[in-house]
Amino acid sequence: MIRIPSDVLQRLALILVTLEREDTLLQGVTRRLFDDHSRLDDAWLDSILTTPEGIDRLESFGAKFGRMQDTLMGKALPTYLQAVLEPTGSVIDHLNRAEALGIIEQAQDWMEMRALRNRLVHEYLPGPEVMLASLERAHHFIPVLQATYIELQHRATRIPGWKPELMILTGKE
Repeated sequence: MIRIPSDVLQRLALILVTLEREDTLLQGVTRRLFDDHSRLDDAWLDSILTTPEGIDRLESFGAKFGRMQDTLMGKALPTYLQAVLEPTGSVIDHLNRAEALGIIEQAQDWMEMRALRNRLVHEYLPGPEVMLASLERAHHFIPVLQATYIELQHRATRIPGWKPELMILTGKE
């Protein structure tokens, strides 16, 4: 039987614990920012941008969205692929392989999320229309981030050599 190096499994366990925390924080700021607004419009955005608290929530949302997207795309996917002895390479290679394995639905969505992350985190938003559209798309992708994290968490338990104590050793009880 092929043994997966324990350092790869421990790294994956640590990333999954990190993702659990990132997911909790992203869900919280999403609730505070979007506050049950089923439709985002100019009036909603104006109300957010006119208070320091609203601006803080907006910046926090962008940062947390970007962080979780980065952790999944840049750390979790390549480490999972390494743990299951799949080839690793560029980000696009990882996304295409994750799509082929059924971990993600559409690799192209992840490229869009990366562009959204860059716009939200680095504030490359030329006007309110673009900001509103970017926030709507990012809000739309939150369930995709969460589903991918949950899928990786589930798949990790099927990796040969995976033990529940790996999660405990990294801080998850």
